Amino acid sequence: MIDFRYHLVSIISIFLALAVGIVLGAGPLQQNLGTQLGDQVSALRTEKQQLNDQLSKAEKQVAAGDDYATSVASRVVAGRLTGHRVAVIEMPSVESGLVDTVEAALRASGARVTTSVTLTDDWFDPAKAPERAAAAKEAAAALGLSSTATGDALLHEVLARALVTKAAGEAVQDPGSRKAALTVLTSAKLVTSPKTGPTPADVAVLASGEDFTGTRDAVDAESRSVRSLALALSQSSAATVVPGGDPVAATGKVVTSDAVAAIRQGSATSATISTVDHARQGRGPAVVVLAIEAALEGTIGQYGVAEGATAVMPEAAP
Repeated sequence: MIDFRYHLVSIISIFLALAVGIVLGAGPLQQNLGTQLGDQVSALRTEKQQLNDQLSKAEKQVAAGDDYATSVASRVVAGRLTGHRVAVIEMPSVESGLVDTVEAALRASGARVTTSVTLTDDWFDPAKAPERAAAAKEAAAALGLSSTATGDALLHEVLARALVTKAAGEAVQDPGSRKAALTVLTSAKLVTSPKTGPTPADVAVLASGEDFTGTRDAVDAESRSVRSLALALSQSSAATVVPGGDPVAATGKVVTSDAVAAIRQGSATSATISTVDHARQGRGPAVVVLAIEAALEGTIGQYGVAEGATAVMPEAAP
């Protein structure tokens, strides 16, 4: 049985330990700890400043590289797409800067941008599926298109057949029927301000918009729709390329994606359709032209630096 003396010794030991700790903490240990903490704070400040300097230097180098790429882009792409016509299909919320710089590079390459169509949000809205099906059927009739497809699949086929053809000199549908089909889609508020040339283009550029976000099911559904449209364009054109801006994950959203990522995630689309991420500036617009040139020659690639890219850019022919 433990007696009172054991408890007394224990209590005295505790107080002695506290006293020793207080003495040491107020004396030599206090100075050592203070010095160590001060040194660590100073070292962290120095490291932060060094990292900021490195970041600033890297940003200047990237900006200089973009300026150089922009200045030489016209020389790099000159004459590469002469004789080809391009249809630009813009996703909802597409960056105007992306479309402007890509179209400028296309014109510098000798191509003619003969068609420009902007898709509306209703194109992907699940609640608008019945309206899209009705518009697709009416547009197919105006186009003189006979197809077993229905719903969104028919809609994608109609748009592709109205805008592009595999041969640069071939006009599969007369201008009147193409215009009538696009008028149906415009009236149904599925596309806005379509501008078309007298004959279909032989190259399709599906310009990716801002990232689409939401639940996994919602993003997967939009990704499938993007792949279906891109495949329809690919099947009707000589080459289809999907350029996009800088991919950005949306804060607080469950899932984010964009047209470039959607194409890269599909085995059928990634095998037949080229993509270019970071296409808005720097070397991006020129890479789009080189990707089209490579696709016309039968080489498909996923170009850029984002997830799913297989190369920074195609090998440019002399």
